Amino acid sequence: MQMTSFTAHLKKMLVMGFLALNGCEDAQVEVVERDLLPSEFPVDFTPPNDHLTGQKLDGWGGGFGEIIHTPIVFIHGNAHSADNWKTMASYFAENGYTWNELWALSYLQSSPSVDFNSNEGNWREVDDFVEAVLNYTGADKVNVISHSLGVTIVRTWLKHSEDYNQVEHFVGIAGANHGVAFCFGDTTGLCGELGNPQSQFLDWLNGEDETPRDDIVEWITFYNGENLDMFFMESVLMNTGEYHDLRFSPMLDGALNIQFPELDHFELALSKTVYDTLETCLK
Repeated sequence: MQMTSFTAHLKKMLVMGFLALNGCEDAQVEVVERDLLPSEFPVDFTPPNDHLTGQKLDGWGGGFGEIIHTPIVFIHGNAHSADNWKTMASYFAENGYTWNELWALSYLQSSPSVDFNSNEGNWREVDDFVEAVLNYTGADKVNVISHSLGVTIVRTWLKHSEDYNQVEHFVGIAGANHGVAFCFGDTTGLCGELGNPQSQFLDWLNGEDETPRDDIVEWITFYNGENLDMFFMESVLMNTGEYHDLRFSPMLDGALNIQFPELDHFELALSKTVYDTLETCLK
């Protein structure tokens, strides 16, 4: 990063105050800028490899700043990348987070296969990424903010690894925790996992406890719940030929489930109201 840009960023960070908020439900959000974040990883950071191809994965985060807040790891959804988190991460940067406290991974870089965009095909990358962020920052824990497919990938990582001690807050935005639409007939890869609320994968993932180790992890979800989210509708034909009500699929039993009935699937990850509520909950 050029020195002029670095200096301008520091000056802006110094003159900005923190937004004082009370309670998760009554937050108001300021307009944010998108040019406060790095476009890649620092040269001394070792990103994970894709476990299917061995390819080094892209993303952004790190580079300067003290570790005052718990670092945030952003995990995107299907058909997206780390750049989808620039808006939300910029909000945190505007409110005092440094680059060393904001990290995002693009995990969908492998060649197409039945596993390339599945939960089982990507949880190892999240495992490696969180470990790399902890090693780089020296932090004890991270806050993980995930959207859509990223929600169940993070939960799959935690279920397999049992690394709950590495996570302070789990945040799942519009995740297919109990199934997702648009999987009719397809029982391979992603749809085999999420194409029915009673799939073998979801039975394993949800098990007896949907929010395990809530003594050390704070579980939070954001959802629409009013038939506006195209992936979680009231009457969805699943891949078994049965119809299901998926409006509350993103909710987790035992979590703080926060509803935004006016926001659709993608707006939930972009809305300034959600940003503000989220930042308050992480304090």
